[in-house]
Amino acid sequence: MEIKVQVPKAFSVRDDHEFFPFQHAVARLNPQLRVIPVATGVHVEGGCTVFWGLIYVAGQKITQQDVTAALKEAGFDFQHNGPIRNFDVNASDLAIV
Repeated sequence: MEIKVQVPKAFSVRDDHEFFPFQHAVARLNPQLRVIPVATGVHVEGGCTVFWGLIYVAGQKITQQDVTAALKEAGFDFQHNGPIRNFDVNASDLAIV
């Protein structure tokens, strides 16, 4: 089965210890995909502070606009959260494996 997904995509987890299992699961699905933490903050629907991550393809050029668009689509509340990491580099330089 094939699924087409546009990356980068953002997601949130409740605890920063949940990143490693998520990285492992994504790497098992596709070894070219990488997962990195990018911010902490609340969802637009409210709730507690969560950790936000980004999924991208190794070697992909990630710009600040890509990260902002992915976080916005995932529900990151830009009005009530602090600034996010500044991205404008090749994703291969950011890889956390």
